[in-house]
Amino acid sequence: MSTLHATHRRLAVASSWALLGPFALCLVLSGFTLPLPWAILGGFALLVAAFISHLIINAVFHSGFTTGEIVAGFVAFGIGLIAFIASVLAGPPMAAAQFAAAIAGFAALVLCFLAYLITKFGLKGAFSRFHMRSRSGGDSLAS
Repeated sequence: MSTLHATHRRLAVASSWALLGPFALCLVLSGFTLPLPWAILGGFALLVAAFISHLIINAVFHSGFTTGEIVAGFVAFGIGLIAFIASVLAGPPMAAAQFAAAIAGFAALVLCFLAYLITKFGLKGAFSRFHMRSRSGGDSLAS
């Protein structure tokens, strides 16, 4: 990919996330601060929309996710999940509707990720991305 082409792609990705990301974060935070489960769901819906727009940008520019984008996505998801678990365990009691909305939102993000992997690599290819064998033929995690 040429430097100009790569720069245009980076600008498109940054613009997409800069537009949708802050609104998504504000809705999710507002949904937890006030008892507004619809705001939590709306925030997660905006995150899904940002992910889909990123996929569209990748398709337009005939590219995939960069290593930095993959790491940033996993780190952001992990921080959000850890913060949610910590707030459930150590924070004030949460309404059941807020809890259900947050679980549905995190589940939607995981399903989007899995759907992307399956459509891009196929079911066997998506599984192969995570499962590797060691040189001795055994499971690499067991060695």
